[in-house]
Amino acid sequence: MADAHDHESEDSRLLHRTLFFTDAVFAIVLTLLVLELKPPEGATPAEAIAGLAALTEHFVAFVMSFVLVAVFWVAHMNTLRRLQQFDWMVAIVNLFFLLPICLLPFSSSLLGVAKFGFVAWRFYSWNLIATSLAMVALALVVTRDEALLSGGLAPRERAYRAVRAAAPGIAFAASLALLEAGQTALARWALVLIVIQFLLAERFLKHRPKKVAEPAAPEPAKAS
Repeated sequence: MADAHDHESEDSRLLHRTLFFTDAVFAIVLTLLVLELKPPEGATPAEAIAGLAALTEHFVAFVMSFVLVAVFWVAHMNTLRRLQQFDWMVAIVNLFFLLPICLLPFSSSLLGVAKFGFVAWRFYSWNLIATSLAMVALALVVTRDEALLSGGLAPRERAYRAVRAAAPGIAFAASLALLEAGQTALARWALVLIVIQFLLAERFLKHRPKKVAEPAAPEPAKAS
């Protein structure tokens, strides 16, 4: 009995370490994103304004990257929130997922420095595609066994999680295709395509438990 309790306690500690480590990585990545925003030098208000204007691309890259990292963090939290026991395969795939996440501050910085140039956008897009593929792998590994999840696996839940995880990758793959076709302006709308895919997945794939009709209240007895 004591051995079983010790094993359960160790399993719980390993699971918590995995989740806390992942959250710490996300927090560091979000912090690194803002470090690229250097205050402009300027002795006069006009020089300061000109310096801030020169940072426009950096601000846009920061906001876009912050949103995308937040999307992946929420997806990760959603995917692992019902994980009830530690699993080595999940831990290993989780590390592979964190690899492209850690690269995003560099990609974001490159995007700002290059002013959203062709090469920088391609690198950034491939970074997001790799992150999305790793998130899909993590979602599939977590949902491969119902015993890993508290409450089991609802119908279509695996497909729903996989499609949502794939959404950023599909959006940036489409963005790359548009870029190669010379549609530079349309290629920048990848974030909108992600939102559209989320809405479609929510509409057609998310499992919604059927509502059980409440029994009608008995009619009051008529006085004789």
